[in-house]
Amino acid sequence: MYTIKEAINVTHHFYETCAYFTAARYMRTAEAAADKFFKPTGMRPAYSYLMMALEDQHPLTISELAENLGYERSSSYRMAQKLERQGYLKMYLNGKSATVDLLPASGPFLETANRCLEAWGHFTTDKLGADKAAMTRLLTTNDEKLRR
Repeated sequence: MYTIKEAINVTHHFYETCAYFTAARYMRTAEAAADKFFKPTGMRPAYSYLMMALEDQHPLTISELAENLGYERSSSYRMAQKLERQGYLKMYLNGKSATVDLLPASGPFLETANRCLEAWGHFTTDKLGADKAAMTRLLTTNDEKLRR
């Protein structure tokens, strides 16, 4: 156990060495930048992420969406509810399960979201250069390791 004097003199190195804190700091920075790029959708980037996942494969259950996107089931459900209120998708409830599918009105939103994603991709490539591909590969691999 540290005394107060010892605790004050401790120097932490987690700013650059802790996977959790460095990833969290990066995500806060990336989220703030992505918010600007996805602003034309009228929603936070996470909503575009969910909609584009459905664009790739639909219908999906809320559980499948949550697993695919790495969100809690409750977060995926809340986002789907908001998107349903916007008229972009429909949730079909079956007991404790919910299946989500795109509606025709999702087309303009998805067109905008995909343009935002393309602009975001150019921005991150310009800023991160060759590190971008290596970083995303490592993040994907390490995410899979931590999920096991």
